[in-house]
Amino acid sequence: MFLPANIDLAQTEKYTLSIRLIPDGFSFSIHCPTDKDIFCYKTTSFNNNLSYFENIKKLIFDFEFFTQPFKTTRVSVVSKEYTLVPEIFYEEKKAKDIFDFNITTKNETVLSDKVAENNFYVLFSMDDRLHSFLFRSLWNPIFTHHISQLLFYFSGHHNKTKEKRCYVNFHENLMDVCCFSQNKLLSANTFPINDKPNALYFIVGVWEKLPLNQSTDRLYLTGNTDSQKETVDTLKKLIKKVEILPFSPDITVPKEEISSVPLDVKIQLCE
Repeated sequence: MFLPANIDLAQTEKYTLSIRLIPDGFSFSIHCPTDKDIFCYKTTSFNNNLSYFENIKKLIFDFEFFTQPFKTTRVSVVSKEYTLVPEIFYEEKKAKDIFDFNITTKNETVLSDKVAENNFYVLFSMDDRLHSFLFRSLWNPIFTHHISQLLFYFSGHHNKTKEKRCYVNFHENLMDVCCFSQNKLLSANTFPINDKPNALYFIVGVWEKLPLNQSTDRLYLTGNTDSQKETVDTLKKLIKKVEILPFSPDITVPKEEISSVPLDVKIQLCE
């Protein structure tokens, strides 16, 4: 695995390492908060002969730089299984009970990620062995869920408008649908979209359930929208106010290098 020449692994304490765990793969990024020229994003496929845990363990051992002392080491879990708990009802000792009430877990560690701007916690889980291994192997890792970054960004976007806002983020074989009324979160869900018609079905379902107004409320589409062209075209016929929401982090790397980077990773680059 080759890293850009301007990343000096003898000075990892200057960089932020972000590891992203997706259901069937692994990606990571390295960037320097004080140097906009330093950024790389890499993805890797897994060996089908190994388990998910064994694949990640092999990667960490094969590429020793993962275990070095970075300025910040973040591990982001990408999944559709999470629960949102308002801060007023959150108790750390009851987090697992709350999570298990909504989502069945087996041999998993339940983690929490606070979204301060919205005053709630995201509860999510990780395989016990994987969590223990990463906690031991990485340098002071911070465990987060990908939806936390999105909620932070979406809640602050055009939050003074009176119209309700629905944000749809396409990535991998998943789709995040987050809805707001000003800065108040109405709903947040992540759906599997292995089949393209599924995306339209889930989006329309959310609009009908809340409900949202097809004439006055706004729909923002982001992420890998090119992979859902038919869905986007149909949504523009059903909903009056539809926009593609671009996001350009403040880094000086070619557009082609950043275009494939997931939105939650791009948001981290602005911290």
